[in-house]
Amino acid sequence: MTIPRAGTAGLKALALSALVAAFVAAATAPASASGTQAAGASALVEAPAAMVDVPAERPSAPPSLDPRPSRSVMTASPSYSHHAGPERYSLRLPFGEPQFERFRASYGTPGGRKWLEAVYERSRPYASYVMERIRYYGVPEELFFLPFIESEYSAKAVSRSGASGLWQFMKNSVGGYDMRMDDWIDERRDFMKSTDGALRKLRYNYERFGDWELAIAAYNCGAGAMDRAIKAGGARDYWLLRERGALPKETASYLPKFLAVVSTAMHAGRNGLAVSWTPSVDWARVPLDRSVDIAMLASASGVPLDVIKAGNPELRYGVSPPEGRYSIKVPRAYEESVRAVIASRETLMNVYMHSVRSGDTVSALAKHYEVSVPMIQKMNPGLNPSLIRIGQKIVIPAFKDKKPYVADRGAGESLSFTGRYIVVKGDTLWSISLRYGVQPEVLAEENGMSLSGVLREGLSLIVPILE
Repeated sequence: MTIPRAGTAGLKALALSALVAAFVAAATAPASASGTQAAGASALVEAPAAMVDVPAERPSAPPSLDPRPSRSVMTASPSYSHHAGPERYSLRLPFGEPQFERFRASYGTPGGRKWLEAVYERSRPYASYVMERIRYYGVPEELFFLPFIESEYSAKAVSRSGASGLWQFMKNSVGGYDMRMDDWIDERRDFMKSTDGALRKLRYNYERFGDWELAIAAYNCGAGAMDRAIKAGGARDYWLLRERGALPKETASYLPKFLAVVSTAMHAGRNGLAVSWTPSVDWARVPLDRSVDIAMLASASGVPLDVIKAGNPELRYGVSPPEGRYSIKVPRAYEESVRAVIASRETLMNVYMHSVRSGDTVSALAKHYEVSVPMIQKMNPGLNPSLIRIGQKIVIPAFKDKKPYVADRGAGESLSFTGRYIVVKGDTLWSISLRYGVQPEVLAEENGMSLSGVLREGLSLIVPILE
């Protein structure tokens, strides 16, 4: 995918490795939770430091349990052939913990490094936004790497359990996060809304459990399951709960895997990863007041199609909802061009225009054009699927190449409408059509009426002859 340079504003967004490596090199933050000391901006020119494992004192624990993960402290080391600065983590890395070390070793293999590089590249369109929101919410920078293990930074990833998007939200877990799901859109795939939702959820977990290890683990198993684990395990410590078998199986591996990714990818260069220094995309949002096909918008505005698709993966068909309430995301360098195209009122949506004929139904049209009845209703405000009339024009979204719809009218076309029926009180076109075995639309058409027409008592209708 070709990512355009994003102009002056976009250059503020660092490359993927720079988002973490160069950012932390220039930081002058206090000591982190792991005991690591920040080295300041001078680390860009001075010899940086390395991590050495020093076992931490462990609170009293049953003798049968394995030692707790060791803590890390800084010590002097030889200079590196890069300018990434010192390693700095705000989460404790469990050096010495067996499963963590196994994951870490696998990510250090040629195949593991290739996988991390591929996911890094896939994250590039979203990296600047994710890092900006991490700073906004004041959560650990390491959370940038959570989508590595959740979705491999694929906005369209879907798990076996139905979770979707970068941050893998379930349908029943989007409440309160302003994510819309309907025939047109699934905002679990919206990288902006899902990122904000995930970081809010993680911050809530931290406020609830008072510990980032538990907060991240609860993101995997759910806050309720973590409450039960704490109660069953008798501790508010992830590693103790894990040792006591109180955590779900997947959650017991979730944190070691995540932290192994962090330990390898957060300082990518020193771990042999080749990542791009091309700036991430600086996105702008442009509100829409009508349906827009993003392929047509890309062509009219000059935005590369693969870029606009990457920015709006929540659109199920590449078409924005017809009633508005949607803002399309485009690189800021193209914002004015896109706004001009939208303001021009140029047609930016391919549709089929169907003229209702005898025997047509909205459900049959929907089936033929492979869309849903609600989608046709949204494109035709005020349309009542039960009360369409001969000659009425219906707009249908053109998501696929289809031949014009022709209803199968069956035996109705061979009927001879030579009989007469006198309307009595309580009659409707629907009840009369059932009596004579003919489609109500056909009966209405033969009598020059609409389906919603009023029948007067005593009215004479043309009907087929019953044999």
